Amino acid sequence: MTGQLFVGFHHFAMRTPDLQRSITFYEALGFRQVHEWTLPDYGIDRAVMMQAADAKSWIEIFDLKAGIPMQGRGAKVGQAIATGALAHICLTVNDLEKACARIVEVGATHLHGPENLGLGQPEVSVQNAIFEGPAGEVIELLQHVRFPSDLPGSV
Repeated sequence: MTGQLFVGFHHFAMRTPDLQRSITFYEALGFRQVHEWTLPDYGIDRAVMMQAADAKSWIEIFDLKAGIPMQGRGAKVGQAIATGALAHICLTVNDLEKACARIVEVGATHLHGPENLGLGQPEVSVQNAIFEGPAGEVIELLQHVRFPSDLPGSV
């Protein structure tokens, strides 16, 4: 729907002790791997994006070593990072700057970004920002992005 600031659910992210097993599992459910990358600054040795059969939603899967806080705020020195399987929810937006202002306006706490990241080879440029929602959930806002192997008709 044109004119909408928040346009849909993009992906959920999770960590796994066995990345290949998770890839195989989700492939069996009809997902397909469309992108892979590393992000050493965040402790990510390997991550993949799996696209759903509807070509409108994805699962982002990180290796277990990924240093991504599950509670949204980074750990303080000497404090363990809170972890779990699910990392965050991600909403696709048409205008990242306006969406960032709006999500704070309605009660979210800004945690990080907006920033531009280059992921993988071929490099995919993403623009995102991270917030903490009212229940402590981590919410990523993501400017529309296409991965090189996305199916036709993808958002």
